[in-house]
Formats: sequence, C-alpha cells, structure tokens
Amino acid sequence: MDVIQDFIDRGQAERQKGGRAAQLADTANLARVTRLAAYLERGLAEISVNAGLKAGQFQVLAELRTRDPLSMTVSELARAVILTSGAMTPLLDQLDERGLIHRQTDPEDRRARRVSITEKGRSLITRALEQQVARHRSLNSVLTVEEREQLSDILRKLLIAVEGEAA
Repeated sequence: MDVIQDFIDRGQAERQKGGRAAQLADTANLARVTRLAAYLERGLAEISVNAGLKAGQFQVLAELRTRDPLSMTVSELARAVILTSGAMTPLLDQLDERGLIHRQTDPEDRRARRVSITEKGRSLITRALEQQVARHRSLNSVLTVEEREQLSDILRKLLIAVEGEAA
C-alpha cells in the first residue's frame, strides 16, 4: 500500500531530486506541526472575523469562558494565551470598551487586576466556540480514538519541552 504524500514529503522529494537538500527527515514532524498550526490559525482568524473579533480577542474570551465564573489575573490570562502582559493591555481595553469583559482590582493583591467575562462576552464567544469545536471535531474524525490519544501524548511531550525552554 502506498503512503499518501503531503506537502512536506513532496517538497523533500523535489529538493532531493535537485541534489540540494540536506536530510530533513528528523524535522519533518515539526514542519508538519508548523504547517498544521498555520491552517488552524487561518481557521481561527476566519471564525474570529465572523464573530467580529480579532484572533487574540477570541483567545482571551475563549479562555475566560472556559474558566467562567472564575476570574483570572492579567498575568494568568497572558500566560494562557501566550501573550506578553504589555500586549494584553490594549487587547483588554478593546474588550472592556465593548462590554465583553469586566476588570476589577484583585482583593488579595491590590496591584493586580482580575478579568472576568460578561454576559455579552459569554454569548458572543459561545457561538464562535461552537464553530471552532465543530471544525476540530471534523479534523479529528480522520483519526481513530487510539491515534488521537497517541497524538495527544506526543504533542504533550513536545509542548512541555517548548514551555520548559520558555520558562
């Protein structure tokens, strides 16, 4: 049975034909992850635009929605969506101006601010999340349950390695 080739396989084969390719077999898996991430980001951008949000705003609201009714500090939220606290401020300002989030002083640390999602934000992101979950389920449907579990285990190891480097 022939294995179906993807973009990465075809590109490597072309480079090898031309005699100008270094062996990249040991990095093909991460090239696939990068390419898949780009497609997933494109899908997220489309869903975000349809909801009247930017991708970063979508991610913040989605994270707050999963924690709802609990609030999060700005630094917790920034870590969760992989943004700097400096990048979070204008993003949170925009969401606050639209009435999608609420910010308040942390009662345990007056220097910190806690962020929670409003009913308006909850309603908006719930509809958008339904679209994203449907897309993810569709994509996952090409894998068996066992393959999904194996993939999750492998990606977890890689993510832990990357997050360890970033710490």
